Amino acid sequence: MDIPQEIDDYLRESIEYSLCLLVSTRTLELKLRSSEEAQRHICDQCFYLKSKLMEKDKTIDGARVESSMNAQAVKKFIEENQKLALEYGNLLTQCIKWEKECSLYDQDVEALMEFGNEAEEREKQAELRVHCLEDKLSKLSEEL
Repeated sequence: MDIPQEIDDYLRESIEYSLCLLVSTRTLELKLRSSEEAQRHICDQCFYLKSKLMEKDKTIDGARVESSMNAQAVKKFIEENQKLALEYGNLLTQCIKWEKECSLYDQDVEALMEFGNEAEEREKQAELRVHCLEDKLSKLSEEL
């Protein structure tokens, strides 16, 4: 298996460095380039992650605003619902009152009808008595 010369040199010089042998300028330059490339790569990742973090912050802010608006809408809905429940209670009380009033009215109508029927009956009896009395009067007048 053939290893490229650069890699072979790099490995040899890394081993020499590990053994505290003098390292060539070329190896140091390669290591410097490698670390600079790694640093650039890390900076790129950092900028990418920062941009992602800013996007997520915007998303979170949007969600907060939306949830705040939803909370206000729910609060308003609850208030209106409570008002409607109160109004419903008032209307129910008023309806019960009117039902009692109608019941009393019906009772009064029935009582008046009975009174009217009784009055008609008394009128008929009174007319009969009047006719009887007129007959008696006319008989008495004749006798006189």
